[in-house]
Amino acid sequence: MKKKPKEPSAPQPLAAHPYRETPQGTTDRKGERIVGASMDGAELDDVSLANARVHDVSFEGATLDDVSFANARIHNASFEGATLDDASLANARIHNVTFASADLDDVSLAGARINNADLGGTRWSDASLKGARFEGSDLSGVILEGCDIDGLTIDGVRIDELLRDHPARAKKRERGKK
Repeated sequence: MKKKPKEPSAPQPLAAHPYRETPQGTTDRKGERIVGASMDGAELDDVSLANARVHDVSFEGATLDDVSFANARIHNASFEGATLDDASLANARIHNVTFASADLDDVSLAGARINNADLGGTRWSDASLKGARFEGSDLSGVILEGCDIDGLTIDGVRIDELLRDHPARAKKRERGKK
């Protein structure tokens, strides 16, 4: 039985938080610690949170465009209903996080490790899941379109190999050789 991700503890609203609405140009917040914050509905554009430590933070309904969480550690957070476009979570470590009903377009999770996450009902388009590893996560209703799944592993199963060896794909390959 899979555990449901823990809901973030009651975050404190941060109306004047420095990244709630970013001006044009890149805001560099590399390596920061963000704890117990509400970024619900925020619009972040060109923000780097690479190597950040994000704990008990809610980004519900937020729009994250060109935002980098590369190599970040994200724990007990919510991206429920958020829109991530051209975002990077490459090599991130993600634990007890919900992305339920989020829309992820041109997002990289290459090399990311995702544990006990709720991704139910998410839509992924043109995303890189290359070498990503999901463990104990809810992936029900996930839609993948045009995604790179080379090396993607879910609960110890290599998905690219599973699909390559699937009988329907084998028949399609055979038809293509004729």
